[in-house]
Amino acid sequence: AKVQGLTEDDLVVALISGGGSALLPSPAGGLTLADEIAVNEALLASGAPIAAMNTIRKHLSTIKGGRLAAAAWPARVVSLIVSDIPGDNPAMVASGPTVPDTGSRADALASISAYGMKLPASVMAHINSPAADAPSPDDERFSRNEAHLIASAGVSLEAAAAEAKRQGVEAVILSDAIEGEAREVGGVHAAIAREVATRNRPFPKPVLILSGGETTVTLRAKGKGGRNSEFLLAFAIGANGVDGIHALAADTDGIDGSEDNAGAFADGSTVSRMRAAGVDAKAMLAGNNAWTAFNAVGDLFVPGPTGTNVNDLRAILVR
Repeated sequence: AKVQGLTEDDLVVALISGGGSALLPSPAGGLTLADEIAVNEALLASGAPIAAMNTIRKHLSTIKGGRLAAAAWPARVVSLIVSDIPGDNPAMVASGPTVPDTGSRADALASISAYGMKLPASVMAHINSPAADAPSPDDERFSRNEAHLIASAGVSLEAAAAEAKRQGVEAVILSDAIEGEAREVGGVHAAIAREVATRNRPFPKPVLILSGGETTVTLRAKGKGGRNSEFLLAFAIGANGVDGIHALAADTDGIDGSEDNAGAFADGSTVSRMRAAGVDAKAMLAGNNAWTAFNAVGDLFVPGPTGTNVNDLRAILVR
């Protein structure tokens, strides 16, 4: 309500960052906060990538999908954006409250179907109606709208690479926009690390291998964990027994999934140390229970909330 009734002489500065999608609820007509909570729970359990999740969210809100900027018209709207989205599409960060929607209801419905989501009947009725359509990018209400990206995963990875080089270790950045099932991405990273450790290719040792983005976890059980812990448990299984590999995977906001850790540490001895502690790493991975596995060997990374969010940071040192 505070942005309505403004004039062309007014300026709205919007600070946008990850987390806004879940923490900025304003249900569209006919929907309730309980509906939004049910949708959020279904999204998080679905294994859908963040862009697909936010496309759905934008069609259930009176704020997201550019609607906040539209409400501020004719004021000038300047958005300063900290991106937690692979690819840094500003329309997806916090579900784009001040940026025109680049998706459609058809896209949202396709994602609901593709990931087998079971959403409340009221939600499905709304998203099937034209009332769910967001303002189009060519809407006049976006003519005085600016969006500036001020931080992203790429910035954090470049900073990590610069610090490694300052300490005499070469660094390579695989990508700042890696998506996919966490355990599968972890296995691929382990294969790369093994290749470097045992064959000195495709990068010569010593090297710090960096990557960012946002993986997903398809829940198969009710274990304790998060995408970075799950990524790293799969990585540890893939790197088991290989000397000279040390890895960290963490969410840059300081919280990974359901617990208080940002992620965890692993090396070539992680799986054997878990076994000695009475923990079966593969069974823990199958049960989405990575937190329990790393907690058993004291390898959780718990920095606390960082106050920012630029996706995940994965760092693998191979000596």
